[in-house]
Amino acid sequence: MNIDFELKLNHDREWQMHSHHFHEGYEILLSLSDAGSFFIENTLYPLNRGTLILIRDTALHRTIAAGCDSYSRYVLHFERSALERISTPQTDFLSQFVLESRCIQLEPGELAELQPYFETCMKAQSGEFGEDLQRMMSFVALLIRAHKLFLTKSPSEHSRNTDFGKVAPIIQYIQRNLGESLKLEEIADHFFINKYHLCHSFKAVTGFSVGEYIIHNRVMKARALLRGGHSVQAAGELSGFQNNAHFIRTFGKLSGMSPGKYRKAFVGRGKEA
Repeated sequence: MNIDFELKLNHDREWQMHSHHFHEGYEILLSLSDAGSFFIENTLYPLNRGTLILIRDTALHRTIAAGCDSYSRYVLHFERSALERISTPQTDFLSQFVLESRCIQLEPGELAELQPYFETCMKAQSGEFGEDLQRMMSFVALLIRAHKLFLTKSPSEHSRNTDFGKVAPIIQYIQRNLGESLKLEEIADHFFINKYHLCHSFKAVTGFSVGEYIIHNRVMKARALLRGGHSVQAAGELSGFQNNAHFIRTFGKLSGMSPGKYRKAFVGRGKEA
């Protein structure tokens, strides 16, 4: 049984995630430094040493570094297919990891206990007999321990940032109205604020411009619709794209493939299962 995953220990000075992003697979991030904030989907969390985050597939996220000269973290990527392969009737990883992103704060003792799981998975492979199985077992052990932590610990408190409190209703409004026109002027008028102030506040708090946030969320909604079997045109229209050519071009730029190919990959996979 071949289990594909990628684990890196990243160290950066004067670190900043310059672009927001999402990916098809899952990500587990273990922060080893205090590094500002982490924006995921609609929520801003403090990012500290011992912050453990599960990022579900296609969740829009971005780290917002604040006064951080050096940032260290483990980043584990794996596909949904990996969860399917290691799941059993008693231990169904897919049902536990698929629903939502999660963020918890580990105590120093919990961090000291979890970190060796990452270190074991990071061990270099020489190609010796049995190493592939050891690597797979280390990965499974890490997921089991991480899952228990996510299950037993209370979720991290949302950021108490007052500025985020002002932007949160705008984020919710955008999410509720992705299928509508969502022009900047209309959003500003709805909240009775100046559009330039809106742009500045939204970018400062979330790391996204209003337009970037809308476009990325529309593409993610379209991806979900395509996976559900909707046609390319219907997915584009229901996600708020007024022009099919613009939808196809934007989707391809952000997803790395055309919406037609994306739909075919998932609909075809469903037929084969």
